[in-house]
Amino acid sequence: MFEDETVDVKCPKCGHLNSILVHEIEAHAETHFVCVGCKAGVHLEAKEFRQHLNHVRDEVAELERDAARQSTQGKRPKKDDFQI
Repeated sequence: MFEDETVDVKCPKCGHLNSILVHEIEAHAETHFVCVGCKAGVHLEAKEFRQHLNHVRDEVAELERDAARQSTQGKRPKKDDFQI
């Protein structure tokens, strides 16, 4: 779902935001990249990121279930539901 998205990771040395693809973080236990701002090597552990990503996926799935449930209830709008 989010594999083609990017996240911004702040360099601990200079504070520059580096864009990293989600699937690059998910594919490995650790990700190493070079900061675009200061050329420092940055080490990123994926465990905590994966936990947060799984939580977001669960919340999105719950929203999708709620939306599907509401759409199948077939509630008709009442005349007071409309505003002119």
